[in-house]
Amino acid sequence: MVFRRISIEEYSLLNKLVEDYKRQLYTYNAMIRRYGFYLKPYHVVVKHSRGKKIKYIYYGRYWYRIVYMGKKGSTSRIKWVYVGSEKPSPELPDPPHNPLEGLVLRIDEEGIYIKEK
Repeated sequence: MVFRRISIEEYSLLNKLVEDYKRQLYTYNAMIRRYGFYLKPYHVVVKHSRGKKIKYIYYGRYWYRIVYMGKKGSTSRIKWVYVGSEKPSPELPDPPHNPLEGLVLRIDEEGIYIKEK
């Protein structure tokens, strides 16, 4: 993958787009809760390489189902189970459009980088 460095201003703009989209997604997830599925707008992976911590953020559609695992004391335990990137059931309404779908960011101690297409 080839990445190019982005400015703090560009990163702030991306975060604003993500926050706007997340508001739409909260409404959508509340609407589909009865089907037992949830849609997450991005996935974060943290890797350690040569003493450096590198964080990758993948923007897309990540469908999950929540599985109840019982209680530990008074706290309910749940497990998020990934079910894929495609809508898991045809009866679900279409989700809102993700403006950043397919985007990949890499963040390390040297800066913030965006994947070149």
